[in-house]
Amino acid sequence: MAQDVSASAALTGVRVLDLTDELGAYAGRLLADLGAEVIRVEPPQGSSTRQMEPLVDVDGVTVSAFELFVNAGKRSVVIDATSPLGREQLEELVSTSDVVIESPIAVLTSAGIDATRLRTLKPDLCRVIITPYGLDRRPAWSPTDDLLLLASGGLLHLGGYPDVGPVAAYGGQSHFAASIFGAVAALSGLLQRDLDGSGSTYDVSAQECIVQALEDSAATYALTGRVRERQGDRPREAGSGVYPCRDGYVSMVAGRLGTARAWSALVGWLNEEGADGAAQLLEPQWNTFDFRRSDIAIDDFGRIFTAFTATRDKLELYAEAQARMIALSPVSTVADILNDPQLRARKFFVEVQERVGIVRFPRAPYRMSGTPVGDPGPAPEAGADDAALLGQDLVARGTA
Repeated sequence: MAQDVSASAALTGVRVLDLTDELGAYAGRLLADLGAEVIRVEPPQGSSTRQMEPLVDVDGVTVSAFELFVNAGKRSVVIDATSPLGREQLEELVSTSDVVIESPIAVLTSAGIDATRLRTLKPDLCRVIITPYGLDRRPAWSPTDDLLLLASGGLLHLGGYPDVGPVAAYGGQSHFAASIFGAVAALSGLLQRDLDGSGSTYDVSAQECIVQALEDSAATYALTGRVRERQGDRPREAGSGVYPCRDGYVSMVAGRLGTARAWSALVGWLNEEGADGAAQLLEPQWNTFDFRRSDIAIDDFGRIFTAFTATRDKLELYAEAQARMIALSPVSTVADILNDPQLRARKFFVEVQERVGIVRFPRAPYRMSGTPVGDPGPAPEAGADDAALLGQDLVARGTA
C-alpha cells in the first residue's frame, strides 16, 4: 500500500516531556519519530547523555554518537529543577504535556513535584517511570550500568564461551530495551486516555525488560530443570549455528530450532551439490532431534557444511538458501550493512545535518501507510528552545 504523504503522523499534536538519562532517552526518540513533540529537559550542566560513549572527534569537537542518535528530532530546554523558577517552569511544561517520561524521577523530585501535584496539573497525564529494577525495589535508583542490568536480568549468563566468564552484548542493550518498553508504555497510556479520559502511571523495570530477551531459557528450566549455558560459537544442534564461508560467516537455523522442512531441504541441497560426506545425512538417525543434538552429529555436520561453504560467498549461500526456504543469512559487517542493496533500495538510512556535519542514521524501524513516519531532525543543543517553550518572561527571570 502506498504511503499517504499528506496524512498526519500518528502522534501529531502529542507533547512528550522527556526527563530521561541514558536509560530512557531512546523512548523519546521513538515517539518523536511518530510525530510527537518531544521536549528534552536538561540540567544547567547538560544531560549525562552528552558524555555517553562512543565519543567521536569531528574537527576538534568531541560529540557523543549516542547523544546524536537518541535525541534526534527532539527539542531542548535547560531548567534548574532545584530552584523556585525551575519548579514553575516544569509545572508549566507538565500542564501542557500529554506524556512525561522519567529516568530517573530525580528531576521532578528535586522540584518538589509529587504524584498528587502532577494529577492536579494534568489529570489525564500519562507518566512513564523507567528504573533499573522497578519502583518496588530499593534503592529504586541503583546504578544504570549496562553490565549490571544484563547480569541481573540473566542475559549476561548466556553470552560468551562456556570455558570463560560471560561476555556482554555490545551497545547498551539494557538501555535500549528499557526505552523500547517505555515507548510502548507511553502509547498504551495515550490509548487508555483516548478510551476513558483517564491518566495512568507505568513502572518500567530495565531488569525485567532484559528477562524478556531470554527466549526459552525460563521455560526450559521450568519444564526440564535444565539451565541453559553459554554456547560460544558451538552450534546447539546440527543445522543451526554460525558457519564460516569464503568471505566471512553465515548464520543458519535449519534443525529443530527451525523446521523439519528446512532440515530436509538442507540435506537435499548438500546432496544435489555433491558435497563431501553429505550422503551420510540421509541415514535414518539424522531425522531424530536427539541425535542431531549430540556432539558427534554437531561435529560431523559442521565438517560437511564448512567444507561446502568454504568455496562459496555468503551472499551466494544466502540467495540459494532463501530459494529453498532455509533460514540462512550473512553475518554482516558494518560496511556490508551500509552497502546492502536491499537496505539502499528501501532507503533504510537517512542523512541528517548535525552541528558537526552530515550524520547517517537508520530511519524509523517501521513504515505506516495511514500515518507516515518522518525523518529525524538533528539533536538539539542544550537550551536551544528555551525562549520558544519557556516563554520570554520565564527565560528572562532565569538569566537575570
